[in-house]
Amino acid sequence: VALVSDAGTPAINDPGYELVKAALDAGHPVSPVPGPSAPIAALAASGLPTDSFLYLGYLPRKSSERRSFVSQVSNLTYTLIFFETPHRLLESLADLESVLGDRPMCAARELTKIHEQFVRGRISEVKAHFTAHEPRGEFVLVVSGQLSVVSEQWAQEKLVAAIQRELESGKKAKEIATELAGQSGWSKKEVYALVIQGK
Repeated sequence: VALVSDAGTPAINDPGYELVKAALDAGHPVSPVPGPSAPIAALAASGLPTDSFLYLGYLPRKSSERRSFVSQVSNLTYTLIFFETPHRLLESLADLESVLGDRPMCAARELTKIHEQFVRGRISEVKAHFTAHEPRGEFVLVVSGQLSVVSEQWAQEKLVAAIQRELESGKKAKEIATELAGQSGWSKKEVYALVIQGK
């Protein structure tokens, strides 16, 4: 029995793992035949570090869930890899920039096909490119991990100003605390307390 797919290596970001698990549970041997993998292909051509990376599949659809999801990995030094659809690309890039800062990244699409494209630069630069050029096709987003651990804690005045901007944009206290803790060097508890004071 063979499990094949016309969308890259099966069992990566699809329900194929359920069939693999069922076969193993039934005592059958399972042997892989290496094939194309969009996350690995994009990573290899991204120009970003490949020695340690984290593949996270599709980003959540809602902005609030997306920001919360990304904030959980914002302090990691691993290169981050996501999938995204063309109609959500610009919103997702805006959320990535907001949570992660303006990191180096590569947006890849149509890998190994005639219209293959790689757009490299800071998140803001990639976002500007696809604001001017309509996104088409499914995207692999390869984003630099945190370049360095926060070496100096933000001054309270800087943190309070950032909190005020986030409050004015309508974000909730917990969301603000999670996002700003990683960027500022303050703990979530400390940021949350300042958010409550600023309301």
